[in-house]
Amino acid sequence: MERRDFIAKSALALIATGVGAGASSSLFASSATGSAPLPTHPVGDKPTLAFVIYPGMTPLDIIGPATALAGGVFNVEFVWRDLQPVKGEVPHVQFVPTTTFKQLKKVDILCVTGTGNPYALLQETEMLDWMHKVGSEAQWVTSVCTGSILLGAAGLMQGYKATTHWSMIDDLARFGALPQNDRVVIDRNRISGGGVTAGIDFGLTLRARLLGDESAKAAQLLMQYDPHPPFNSGTPQLAGDEMTEALREKVFALVQQRTPDWQQRLQQSVERMSRYE
Repeated sequence: MERRDFIAKSALALIATGVGAGASSSLFASSATGSAPLPTHPVGDKPTLAFVIYPGMTPLDIIGPATALAGGVFNVEFVWRDLQPVKGEVPHVQFVPTTTFKQLKKVDILCVTGTGNPYALLQETEMLDWMHKVGSEAQWVTSVCTGSILLGAAGLMQGYKATTHWSMIDDLARFGALPQNDRVVIDRNRISGGGVTAGIDFGLTLRARLLGDESAKAAQLLMQYDPHPPFNSGTPQLAGDEMTEALREKVFALVQQRTPDWQQRLQQSVERMSRYE
């Protein structure tokens, strides 16, 4: 197939799936180079891409990568403990699970998205145990934003380079990860994206790994992803120490307000990792 034909077919597949709507019409309830081969499956079957959803998740953390990975190539699942709508971090935005931890036994690509308060999820042992089980057997284990902290709590980041939201990156090391201040980090079969908007970069990076660079380039063009932010303050380095520290204090003040025992939960979660050894 010629390069032009390949790009055209990639774009048509994205359009047919509804790139602006993400990878699944049931998602909403309301308002690097080189490629790795996809897993081998029976004829007519598709690799399973599972997004973990949970209360308080950041909507863009999942919408960005789900859009970048659209195209009908994957069997996309949104998994939670039950099938009831899950309220996101943004008011009035909910997500509908397509399956549960008990129903979904195996995934090819695991993606854990983030939240402004991952510490509130550290006692969700059913979720963490499921993540550890399927993640230990998955071809790719991935995250966006603070989802890498949850992967760490599930015992899946020890010895791996990873990134997360800048405000909480130091806590990655508590789980044995090797924190990196990069927008997307790839370490063997682990891919992690930084805070929120980095999920789009992450999604395109993962698409390139799974489907090839040309497919990812076509997706980027169709998304018209060429960001030119109105301000130059999108990283701690650009924003400067004063703004960064002031915002970090506000972030953790909100964490403290919503989860007063967050530090205790963090320590208990670190200690709990021993069950995964």
